[in-house]
Amino acid sequence: MPDFEEELIFNNVGISKQTIVDWSMFCREVCIYACHSSTVCLGGEGIIVEIDEAKFGKRKYNRGRIVDGVWVFGGIERSTGNSFMVAVPNRSSATLLRIIRDRILPGTTIISDCWRAYDCLAHHGFQHLRHLHVNHDLNFVDPTTGAHTQNIEQTWREVRNNIPTYGRREEHMEGYLAEYYFKKNIPSD
Repeated sequence: MPDFEEELIFNNVGISKQTIVDWSMFCREVCIYACHSSTVCLGGEGIIVEIDEAKFGKRKYNRGRIVDGVWVFGGIERSTGNSFMVAVPNRSSATLLRIIRDRILPGTTIISDCWRAYDCLAHHGFQHLRHLHVNHDLNFVDPTTGAHTQNIEQTWREVRNNIPTYGRREEHMEGYLAEYYFKKNIPSD
């Protein structure tokens, strides 16, 4: 829950900030449970899924590239906008392949960047997957195939805008991701 929402609750309801924080954590736990309960697979024959990994953290001394933080792997189905996001310990082929097997259906066209962990898709039982990639050092849209990862990149921007800026803790990242996913994918009345 963004800081301004907590401040709004504090000012209008009159409960302690610690109670607000505790309930926010409880709500995130409910979101985590809901996300774990509905592990929908993306893709299928003729469907495009963009995959990518992103690091959520902070810059050392507020300068340069992000050093400390949590790696998150995700995918988004272009036709429906359905997605998944998983905090991962590393970006190794073994880690990412396990998630791809669990979350993406056979026959899917996968589009990714040129991260070397994806090079082995065809060698690990994914011959049925069509794998396109885009080299972001050269283009954001591959001029030959039209492949791009702009949808998943937009998703990372949205996620970053919806997690706390201050007081963010690595051990709560799963909760922040689940809260974003829950708000985006569960209709509100």
